[in-house]
Amino acid sequence: MNKSIFSINSLSKYSDLFQIVGVIGLISSLIFVGLELRQSHKIAMSDQHLARAQVWVSVYNSATSRSLAHQYDQDHYSDYDIYVHNSFNAMWNIYEADYLRYRLGLMTDDAWQGRLNSINSIKKNDNSFDCMIRDRVWENNRLILDSEFVKLVEEIPFEDCEAL
Repeated sequence: MNKSIFSINSLSKYSDLFQIVGVIGLISSLIFVGLELRQSHKIAMSDQHLARAQVWVSVYNSATSRSLAHQYDQDHYSDYDIYVHNSFNAMWNIYEADYLRYRLGLMTDDAWQGRLNSINSIKKNDNSFDCMIRDRVWENNRLILDSEFVKLVEEIPFEDCEAL
């Protein structure tokens, strides 16, 4: 009789062990697939938001090229003022998309810190007319931007336009 380790009798002794190893492998595979799906979902959400921001930037650029201030009566605006107005609109959309990417873990802390520094510089604008445009644009955008992003931005004090 063959006394091999792979005989039917010897393998049946290990059947419980093989089943346990198989179940652990199956569970590990399912966890891995779940994590991959979760990451793919985050990336898809981020890409959707970024695509919407790009559409808005295109709208602002189109308005600027036609000397129109987006959602504002431009009778009192020069071409430069229209450019500033539309640039502020575009920036808030881009920074909101960056904030979502950061919140989802798709942007490094250093990259987000750079965006935050840029937001700080916008809020501390030292040109009084640009400051008034900035405040007007922010008030319109804060109603449609992500509430967590709005809260973050509003924690940074705005430079008072009247003090300039």
